Amino acid sequence: MITDWKNEKAEHFEAHANDALLPLYRWFVRDIEQLSGKPVSGSSILDIGCGPGFMLKALLDAGASDVTGVDLSASMLQAAVRSRVREALLVQADVARLPLMPAAFDIVFSRGSIFFWRDLEQSFLNIASCLKPEGTAVLGGGYGLSSPQELVDAARRDHSSNHSSGIPRIDIDHLLALAKRTGGVAEIKSAPRRGFWLVWQPGKLSR
Repeated sequence: MITDWKNEKAEHFEAHANDALLPLYRWFVRDIEQLSGKPVSGSSILDIGCGPGFMLKALLDAGASDVTGVDLSASMLQAAVRSRVREALLVQADVARLPLMPAAFDIVFSRGSIFFWRDLEQSFLNIASCLKPEGTAVLGGGYGLSSPQELVDAARRDHSSNHSSGIPRIDIDHLLALAKRTGGVAEIKSAPRRGFWLVWQPGKLSR
């Protein structure tokens, strides 16, 4: 079901997932498992900037125990309901004003939407709050670190002609510093021409 929170027009660069991107979602699941050290199967997962629900479906197909999707766009959430993820809880909200219970998720995932977050500091505080004490956030953008190269190349060709010009630049060093300042342990995992993930465990004490 959809829980209405606030009617705002989403400024989402990926309004419609395309044929070149679709094969990558299962590899994003693999990235989550490798980077977090947690199996998706049996986990409670939040997807921020879930769009029309392709990643939500991939998470459910991988055995996630429950999945919640957050997006600013009501039309994207309606698309998710119609065709993909009737089993997921869908919430229309800004990441800086998440109406979610604290300590609710094993994993928080976001791909692509972090470039558009207007209040990074509050967004990070909310993510830290809604993660369980041993939970992990995997936040970033791109085509995945474990994705086969031919799929990455196809997706890059498609996005270079259709989407990439509208994506704001982001300082990943600033993201890393903000995560560490908010609390816990964080690191950046990246690869040339593939993108990056910020892997963050807010509840883990640094050594």
